[in-house]
Amino acid sequence: MLKKIVSLVLFFSLFLAMLTALVVFIAPADRVASWSNWTFLGLSLAHWQGAHLGMGLLLLVAGLVHLACNWDGLLDHLRDDDGAVVIFTRPFFAGAILTLAVFVWALADLPPVRQFVAVSQYLKERAVDTYGEPPYALAERSTLEDLARRMGMDGDKALALLRLKNIKAENASLTLAEIARQNGVAPGGVFEALKMVQEPSGGSPAGLPKEPPPGLGRRKLSDICEEYGLDQPAVMGRLQAAGFKAQPAWTLTEVAKATNVLPIAVYEALRGDKPMTPVVVEPAPAAVTVEPAAPQAPAATPPTPQPQPAAPQAPTHATPAQPAPLAQPPLATTPAQPTAQPGYTPPSPGYAPAQPGYAPAQPAVGQPTPAAPQVQLPHGANLPTTPPPGLEKMMLQTFCREYDIPLSAAVQRLARHHITAFGDMTFTELALENNRSPADIMHLIVGQ
Repeated sequence: MLKKIVSLVLFFSLFLAMLTALVVFIAPADRVASWSNWTFLGLSLAHWQGAHLGMGLLLLVAGLVHLACNWDGLLDHLRDDDGAVVIFTRPFFAGAILTLAVFVWALADLPPVRQFVAVSQYLKERAVDTYGEPPYALAERSTLEDLARRMGMDGDKALALLRLKNIKAENASLTLAEIARQNGVAPGGVFEALKMVQEPSGGSPAGLPKEPPPGLGRRKLSDICEEYGLDQPAVMGRLQAAGFKAQPAWTLTEVAKATNVLPIAVYEALRGDKPMTPVVVEPAPAAVTVEPAAPQAPAATPPTPQPQPAAPQAPTHATPAQPAPLAQPPLATTPAQPTAQPGYTPPSPGYAPAQPGYAPAQPAVGQPTPAAPQVQLPHGANLPTTPPPGLEKMMLQTFCREYDIPLSAAVQRLARHHITAFGDMTFTELALENNRSPADIMHLIVGQ
């Protein structure tokens, strides 16, 4: 009786496990399914994933019970002609090798496993075009107040705009998923209704906004041009003239990676309201130690060493050296080494001699070097020394606006620490993606 029940459970659970696996295989990605309330046979993706896990566990338990009930039959497959149990037989090795070979084959992503994965990815990408994609990760869990702040409005205005589309919400502290559930729509529908009320004509006004909209880095250039009324050939020509490698089918992030620049530089080039000088993402160059050239010193000059005009010191805290008069011959044949100064950096190889009468400008003590003026931040008491309240939920562009910090300067400062940032990213998102705390991200921006 037990063996019959277990065998039937194995059959039914195997059938249902195959069904749930097929649904999960063709279903959209989790972010798209939750954003659009995707269902199949009236069940959401979360329900199908739970059913697939449950059938897998049932299949495992039923298989173990079936193995225990048929243990003698398993041993019969390991007996020799004399009836003795021999484990390491040819059938044993054949079964073990075949199983391990398929396991390693799948781990190596070899055909036909690679083709199955490619088909699943293709179906999920098609689902993005059909059902839409959230503006940022887990947007349905954001409160209406947070979403409104990202869209440049307050919570009360967002509530009023939703009422114009017959979408009711008690307060702005409700999440998009809760508002969608109360009104019988998808979270994406709440977001689209809010955008439609903001743009009565049904489309975005021509021209990109000053700050990057949420999720713009994942949008294709062709879609951006269509949504914001930009001339695609003119945009592509402007990007190529500025030195960007771009194609209409590439996303903004892909253009930035292909050109080795920050995404904010691509966005500024798309806007076309400032000189398009891409900021290359490279670490700060290390100082190269070389042998200093013999200095030329006049006869009546004090014993303080004077470097040649051909090798002026890089901008440091020391007083810039004055070139020696050309009419005075050198006194000593032994080259004098310049006195080591704190922060002294020898000139790099291949440095071109300065023209006569040229005096390199020296920055003030404590100021950034002229090689990186784009990361200079305004000095003053306005820069925070401790994390302000609500820093975790604050977007980078909001933080920069409140403390008068240029967004491009903040993005480039983070890039020096190998952190890629967008203005619509919160400090929590930056911290999670880079294994840091929100306070650490803030200190990297303000230089503390």
